[in-house]
Amino acid sequence: MIDDRKARTYVRRDKILRDGAVGALLADAGGRKYLWWLLEISGVGQQPFASNALTTSFNCGQLNVGQQILAHLMEINPAGYVQMMKEQQDEWNARERGDNRNDGSDDGNPTA
Repeated sequence: MIDDRKARTYVRRDKILRDGAVGALLADAGGRKYLWWLLEISGVGQQPFASNALTTSFNCGQLNVGQQILAHLMEINPAGYVQMMKEQQDEWNARERGDNRNDGSDDGNPTA
């Protein structure tokens, strides 16, 4: 059985590793894109209500996970989250203009 002191050491070590991983994701454009996708699919910024109570419950569970991810991002690097929001807005604006410079392609067709 693990004693309390060892358990706390493992918890601290795990947190340091998770924090480092999130920091690395926020430092990379692809990592920020991935984190944004996680927040999108979890429903952060959206209303979880649905006409069916079970669907609402499911949506609330997804939203809870997204809110925990967002809280961790904000704890590690709030400026990284702001940068992520700006990049998404810039990409959305470019797509609205029909500008393909931000989609990773040269000819208007996204790369695989």
